[in-house]
Amino acid sequence: MKNIQKFGIAILFIILLTGCAAQTELEPYEGRDLSIAVVGEAPDVEEQQIEFIEISFDDFEETTLWKYDAVFIMKEHLAEAAESEYTSVYMGVHIPFFFFGSNKGKGPLPDLGLAFGEAEKDYYATSFLQRSNNEQSIARYALSDEGETEENIKALYAQMFRSIELSDGDQ
Repeated sequence: MKNIQKFGIAILFIILLTGCAAQTELEPYEGRDLSIAVVGEAPDVEEQQIEFIEISFDDFEETTLWKYDAVFIMKEHLAEAAESEYTSVYMGVHIPFFFFGSNKGKGPLPDLGLAFGEAEKDYYATSFLQRSNNEQSIARYALSDEGETEENIKALYAQMFRSIELSDGDQ
């Protein structure tokens, strides 16, 4: 009987541990200061070292964007971001561009031949980086299974900020 009780307690302990592990663990971004241009409304984040500068497509030139660490293009501006006149900017600046709301693998850069592949799930954001050595880097950012909660979104932004920091020096 004692073995059955021990077995039951062990199973209960494993279930509790599994339930705790499924929760999103928020690791805030603690890296260097970042300056991010945003086409659309800047997101609300808690990191004090992140500076968002709202810009428009009128400011969308290589000579203007080189001073930023990244560019965020919000969902409501994806259609304009896909226009061919901006292709040379995406290819020439060598900073990451984040496209928010680019779901199911559909990319906003058809002229670059970037459909981002077919995806089975929705992505919160997709990033594109044309590196100075002519390599291209694409990353997808998906919410965890808990959905679009405040904690999940904060965790995704922290992940994006870390990837921006890692792309530093590619100019």
